[in-house]
Amino acid sequence: MPRSGDAGTGRPGVGAGASAVPRPRTGPRPRPYRRAGAWLAVALGLWAAVAGATLPNGLVLAAGLVVAALAVNRLGAEPRTPRRAKPMAPP
Repeated sequence: MPRSGDAGTGRPGVGAGASAVPRPRTGPRPRPYRRAGAWLAVALGLWAAVAGATLPNGLVLAAGLVVAALAVNRLGAEPRTPRRAKPMAPP
């Protein structure tokens, strides 16, 4: 009879983790999920801009507008792809 600590000492893939079948990766996540941080930055920037306008605080208003603008810029940017080398003429 195995002891309580011996349950995981058998063959790999047998035992407690045997039911967990590894799933193949299906590629990159959909675009809206990859942009969650940018959407959060837009929301925080707009909140700061409204708070700066409501509390007559120019620094908070300016910071909110800058953060919102940078986040919107990030939302519209396409993901970077590696560039191919330019073909060169032979010498």
